[in-house]
Amino acid sequence: MSIMNPGEKHIACVLLVDTSGSMQGSPIAELNEGLAEFGRALQEDAKAYGCADVCVISFDSQVRTIVPFCSAAEYTAPVLSAGGQTALNEGIITALDAIDQRKQEYRNIGVDYWRPWLFLMTDGGPTDSNYEADAKRRLQDALTRKKINFFPMGIGPASETPDKLKQYTLNGNGMVLKASLNNFKEAFVWVSN
Repeated sequence: MSIMNPGEKHIACVLLVDTSGSMQGSPIAELNEGLAEFGRALQEDAKAYGCADVCVISFDSQVRTIVPFCSAAEYTAPVLSAGGQTALNEGIITALDAIDQRKQEYRNIGVDYWRPWLFLMTDGGPTDSNYEADAKRRLQDALTRKKINFFPMGIGPASETPDKLKQYTLNGNGMVLKASLNNFKEAFVWVSN
């Protein structure tokens, strides 16, 4: 494992993105453009370029680590396709595991870090209810103990009825951001800032 600029304080940023069947068509195309725009925004920000570590995890019927943690300088936007169900809960568990592992890597080599960021982007509710209790428990624990910053972003229908996503925020009282399908670029630029 190599970490760019180990003398700088780092931030781990996980983008947990929905690639389920309901994202087919323009939503997945706009998500792909947003991931590319995120990379461009990171490259234009000298501070982020040297200290941000990015991981992209997708979820549909399966959860996949598409881009394992890498420095912003090494990030290349993936091109994703849509299909399948919505394994959102398993995705959250996988993302939390990835963050824990990255923090341990920082500690192992003496790199200081800011509280990691987990961005969840989805257009619907989870279909993997068998993982829901564990996902919510682990997320609530991480939020209560201030181990992560969590930003759920509803896309399309999920942005109009954010109640399901709100259940994943701290004590169910947090804010769900609205990621307009026409506004991915701005959302990703905001993330990078």
